[in-house]
Amino acid sequence: MSCCWNRGAESLLPASRDSDFDHQVLIGFNRILDKGGVIRTSPATVQRRTLAGALGLVAQFSSEHFGKKRSPGEGVIAQQVVVDAVSPDAFNFTKVNAAEKICEVEALPEEHPAGPLRTTVLANVSPLATGHVLLVPQCEQVRPQVLTEELMLCGLHLLAKSGRKDFRLVFNSLLGFATVNHFHFHGLYLSYCGLPSAQLPVERVDRSIIAGKTTEGCTQIELIVDKCWYCSGFVVSAGCKPGTPGEAPPADIAALAAMVARVVQELQRRNIPHNVIIAPPPTERRQKKVFTGGMAHEEPVKPNAISPEVFILPRKPESELRTDAGFNAAVMEISGVLVAQSEEAYVAFEEGKLQEIFKSDVSLPDADFDELICKVAWLPT
Repeated sequence: MSCCWNRGAESLLPASRDSDFDHQVLIGFNRILDKGGVIRTSPATVQRRTLAGALGLVAQFSSEHFGKKRSPGEGVIAQQVVVDAVSPDAFNFTKVNAAEKICEVEALPEEHPAGPLRTTVLANVSPLATGHVLLVPQCEQVRPQVLTEELMLCGLHLLAKSGRKDFRLVFNSLLGFATVNHFHFHGLYLSYCGLPSAQLPVERVDRSIIAGKTTEGCTQIELIVDKCWYCSGFVVSAGCKPGTPGEAPPADIAALAAMVARVVQELQRRNIPHNVIIAPPPTERRQKKVFTGGMAHEEPVKPNAISPEVFILPRKPESELRTDAGFNAAVMEISGVLVAQSEEAYVAFEEGKLQEIFKSDVSLPDADFDELICKVAWLPT
């Protein structure tokens, strides 16, 4: 079995180009960087290399990154649970230097019951790459770092504001290397992360459908093939709203957000840490045919929607990672971008050893993940 998922040759998305949102983010980030005194790690100092092997892992190192991050006293120090109340004494994003703010955007449509969900965009002061930002919905409310259906919908709308194929939103839960208990997504442009393919390595991994489909009125859950990656996980996508016309209709992102929330709520209920990736619809997708009629009367096939993909990666608590691993196993590391803590670790990274560390210290035990599969497989409609 190949460990890369070949989606076929059907390209259905428009060419990647910067939107107004992308211009705001990138110009604002570079303005703050050029001004100096705010961003602690210069993207120009980052070294990168692609590791030998089948997975396409990318390692990076900057001597400034870990040495100049916000000190532990400014963030969450010792979390015990995945869902926890915000401490008024801990650091949160209302306390940042005003010079870190790039802009505010309205994530949801005006008519949404929750309102526009105004989102503050901040420059990450220890960025992994150019354009690495934090997106904080309703910043002044200081919501805990708990992914809900409303916040998932917010993330999907924020993703759609970008016109670029390489833009991703990612999320770390508490105990999954979130360092601040104040709800936020990270936003990154993969072309600046040493990934010219505009995909994270995990996005290219083989999957198998365990439930549902991406035709109208449905949602789908796929399983990341564990023999092809070092952590188990799910990929959620959605069909279109019933009655949506067209050969390649847009997905119902409200239904997608609801299904993701149901999976994540199960992880929260079990106190299982998790990392989440929100990716745009793939440029190329597999051909799928779904027949709706019987032998006597064959109806036309139902088209598959063009859907964003949400990767949900349940994992062991961050405290399980060995102290000499040489990296933090946060969302980017689980996705295939390894941020080295030292130059020695950067030079020593090797695919086989990294796989062993992740399978031993990070990936959810097989028995626990099998239980999740049994639960999650019954969720889609």
